Amino acid sequence: MGRDPAGQAFLALGLLWTISMPVSIAVSQAALWLAGIVWCVNWLRSELNTGGYVPQPQRGPAGDIFSLVGTPLMAFWGLSVISALASRAPVESMWTLRDVFLFAAPPITYLAFQHPRMRNLGVRVFAIGVLAAILLGLGGTLLALQRGEAVGVYRPDGAFGHYMTYAGALMLSIPLLLTVQGRTSWIWHRAIAVGAVVLLGLTMTRSGWIGCAVGLSVWVASRFVKSSAGRSDEAPRRNWAVYGTVFCVLILVAIMALLSLAGPDTLFERGASIFSLDNPTNVDRLAMAATGLRIIRAHPWLGIGPGLMERVYPAWRVDWAVQEHNPHLHNNVIQIAAERGLVALAAWAWLMAAICVGAWRVLRYAGPFGEGGPEARAALAALAAFLTMGLFEYNFSDSEVLMILLFVVTLPFAASSGIVQGRQASDPEAVGD
Repeated sequence: MGRDPAGQAFLALGLLWTISMPVSIAVSQAALWLAGIVWCVNWLRSELNTGGYVPQPQRGPAGDIFSLVGTPLMAFWGLSVISALASRAPVESMWTLRDVFLFAAPPITYLAFQHPRMRNLGVRVFAIGVLAAILLGLGGTLLALQRGEAVGVYRPDGAFGHYMTYAGALMLSIPLLLTVQGRTSWIWHRAIAVGAVVLLGLTMTRSGWIGCAVGLSVWVASRFVKSSAGRSDEAPRRNWAVYGTVFCVLILVAIMALLSLAGPDTLFERGASIFSLDNPTNVDRLAMAATGLRIIRAHPWLGIGPGLMERVYPAWRVDWAVQEHNPHLHNNVIQIAAERGLVALAAWAWLMAAICVGAWRVLRYAGPFGEGGPEARAALAALAAFLTMGLFEYNFSDSEVLMILLFVVTLPFAASSGIVQGRQASDPEAVGD
């Protein structure tokens, strides 16, 4: 789509969107929607034969993205609308569903980043935004230390205004940063990934720590997946002595930074509290789960309506709950079931499974290092991290986190289509660098 001014504007807006995702929800949403408008105008020009150019998507190893992911997506949001209209405050519930516009992210990602060079550029531009987010968080932490605040009392939030949202955004960025494989650029991108781990640690967000650990485990395990198509793409050739040295240095720097800024006692106490039932936050999360189950039993099919949890929570809370009011239940599965009903939860689970299936198909076709393979590994790792964190936080409602997730998990679908187009064009430059 980059052959005419409208196509170039679309790609430029796509890059503006990717660089602003980790630092500004307002700028990123504006760029996302403007990119969508530009593409729609160009599509209309193409349909009217007035000079527009819109490439036709091809089915690749991931299959038909529109049926694979689009069907459960429409089912989930359709059921959400029914739940909102049936709720006791339909206007308020319908207003909550405005987040549906964030799902413009998958088609924009799919259309903008099919070509390997454009996809590689998008990831590198995104890394610049992550670096800016890290510097903002680090600057805020250093200023807090100068004011005499302890890390743990002050928890960096970057430009997002809340440390949990910041932690979720950093967590999802780490697998994608690991996809960069250039001769020297891999060093800088892994250094940024290590910086993201450090700032994630400083947020003291335990769910983010657990999610990051699960995501990185999936990333490492996916390296051993063999290509079902018999592809022989090999791992990037590196001087393993240099690679090992750089890796050890980065890990050592991360550990030293965490210990010097937060202190070993703070980190240990926070980590140990994950397993403690004496921790009031843990007790309240269990209370929220019990409250959610009460609501689900009373409203199993359509729930209470999106966005109404804070209003009804006091009437349903269990006696041993710590907080009298809670805006949500800190768990994606229970929250969606309680708000929108079990049928909507099934559609949401279908959507998550469809994303996983698509990424897995690309990984199985390309292997871990073939065209689209690293993006598929990042998608699977990010999705695993997101779902794990979602056991303890309602991160599906965080616009900043959801937008980054949708960007990361759509990249293998874009690569899938690009694989077919590249083979058809017999363009040697269409193979990932």
